[in-house]
Amino acid sequence: MPRKQKPMYSGRTIFSFEKISVYLQWLILVWILFFQAAQLPASQYWPQAQWRTASPESQGMSSRVLAELFHAVEKDEYEIDSVIIVRNGYVVLESYSQLQGPHFRHQTHSCTKSIVSALVGIAIDEGYIESVDQSVLDLFPEKFPRIKNSDKEKITLRHLLMMATGLACEDSVRYDFKGLKSMWQSDDWVQYMIDLPLIETPGTRFEYCNGASALLTAIIQKTTGMSGFEFARRHLFNPLKIEDVHWKSNHGITIGYSDLTMRPLDMARFGYLFLHDGRWNNHEIISDEWVKESTQKQISTTQTDGYGYQWWVMAPDRYGARGAHGQRIFVLKDKDM
Repeated sequence: MPRKQKPMYSGRTIFSFEKISVYLQWLILVWILFFQAAQLPASQYWPQAQWRTASPESQGMSSRVLAELFHAVEKDEYEIDSVIIVRNGYVVLESYSQLQGPHFRHQTHSCTKSIVSALVGIAIDEGYIESVDQSVLDLFPEKFPRIKNSDKEKITLRHLLMMATGLACEDSVRYDFKGLKSMWQSDDWVQYMIDLPLIETPGTRFEYCNGASALLTAIIQKTTGMSGFEFARRHLFNPLKIEDVHWKSNHGITIGYSDLTMRPLDMARFGYLFLHDGRWNNHEIISDEWVKESTQKQISTTQTDGYGYQWWVMAPDRYGARGAHGQRIFVLKDKDM
C-alpha cells in the first residue's frame, strides 16, 4: 500500500503539517524578526554551509498560497518527500516528510542527465572535448559498429545531448524500457549503443534514450581520464560545497542517465548555479554560453515546449531537470527562483 506521509513545513525549525494553520502567522513573524537582516542582492550572495532564509512575503510570495499547497498535498495524499523554494537567494520554503529530513539523500533518477550535461559543458570549457559537433565514433576510435553504416559517423555529441541520435534505442517508458534492459545485459555499453540500428537521420527527431546519456559519461571518462563522478567532484560538486553525494558506476564507467543520489538542498545548489549563469562565489564554474545553449530549445518534443541539452524547456528562461517518481529541479530565471 502507498505510504501516507505527512509533510512538514520549515524555515530552520521543522513543524508538522497539522500545526501549519496554527503556527503560520507566528512562523512568518519569527522569519521576519530573525531572517530579514540586510538583504544582499541575489547576485552578491552564494550559499555556504547553510542557505540564508526569509519569509515568503519578504520575497514577494504568499504564505497563504504555500499553505494551500500543503493542504492539497495532505488532502490528496501525494507521496511528496520534500519541497524547497529559493527566491532572490533566500530559502522561503523548506519542507520534508516525517520519514525524511534535510540530510536524507534522494535518488535523483534522470535529473542526473542535466548534471551530466553540465559536466560536458565544463569538459568543453576546459579543452578536454573540442565541441558538440565531434563525431561519437571519432571519440571512440577503437570501437567499430558490428554492422557498418557510414551514416552512424554523423552522430555527434550534440545529438546525444538533445536525444536525437537516430538510433533504435527503445529504452524509454514508451517501450517499457526494453532497450535499457537489453543494455544492462551488455558488458560494454558503448559497444552496445554504437551497434544499435540507425533508423533515421541523426538530429531530425527527439527520441528519449537513456543509452545516449550513458555515452556522455563514457565520453567524459575517455577524454578526461577521470570517471564522470571524479570529474564532477573536482569541477562541480566541490566548488558548490556538495559533499554528501554518491554516484553508481557500471563496468568502471559512471552511469550517465541515473543513479546519482544527493540531498534536496544540494539539488537546489545546482539549480542556483544555473540561475546565475554558471557562476559560484563570483567564479565561473560553467561558461554562461554553455548554460544558455544547453537550456534553450534545441529540438521539439511532445512533453514540453522543447528539449535542450539534457534539460526540459518549458518556456524562455524556464527549464527543468526531470527524474522518475517526481524528482524535479526547476529554474525560473524570470522569477529569480
